[in-house]
Amino acid sequence: MIRLAPEDDTISDFTSQISDKLGSPIATGSFGVVYRCTIESSLQDPVEVAVKVFKVDTGKDMDKNQKRIRRELNVWLRLKRPTIVPLLGIAYIDSPFPALVSKWISSGTLYAYLEQQATITTSARVGLGKGIADGLHYLHSENVIHGDLHPANVLIDGLGNPCLADFGLATVVGDPELQLSTITLGLNFDCRWRAPEVLGIENGRQRPTFMSDIYSFGSVVFFIVSGNVPWKEKQSYQISIELSKRATPA
Repeated sequence: MIRLAPEDDTISDFTSQISDKLGSPIATGSFGVVYRCTIESSLQDPVEVAVKVFKVDTGKDMDKNQKRIRRELNVWLRLKRPTIVPLLGIAYIDSPFPALVSKWISSGTLYAYLEQQATITTSARVGLGKGIADGLHYLHSENVIHGDLHPANVLIDGLGNPCLADFGLATVVGDPELQLSTITLGLNFDCRWRAPEVLGIENGRQRPTFMSDIYSFGSVVFFIVSGNVPWKEKQSYQISIELSKRATPA
């Protein structure tokens, strides 16, 4: 079982209310699988939640798995802002590692939202950009680097407000316990959203920084304004070539 920081020992444990209600996953990523379910309690109305169950290879280094999960959990626990998806608690589901239980954000990802809202107004697009900027500014004011900002990690609530999500690659500046491993840095990511230095275009891969978050934010704004992903017509290797020339998406 993962040990939390002493001040976080009181985090809510929803294991008994979730373990038999997961159903089919609604999303799958590099590090985990996300389920949608409802928590019911005699003390309050039913609450819809998202449950992120980590993918863990028990045949590999369990200590590294534990550090990775603890890093995401402890980074997320410190974040309290309307433009950040709130972490509600944890649940142990057929694993020694905790699944992360967060508020269900009803309108889905920024991808899905813009696809559904084909006639979204310019002012609404500006509002999306401002909301994402607010969330990112808050993270940076807390010395947190998101490290993986792209449309699938921006969720939209029922009022059309954006919330930043997925802190699996987030780090805290100055905290040696909350840094990415060299293995994580070596993973392949979609280069449409990531800064050239993080991708290692010129001088080897660098750790994400505040500035690389800003680069990713610019790519997300490009998507919001244009309706197209950056480098829409190009494959990953072609994008890498363009980035080596210091080109920008058209």
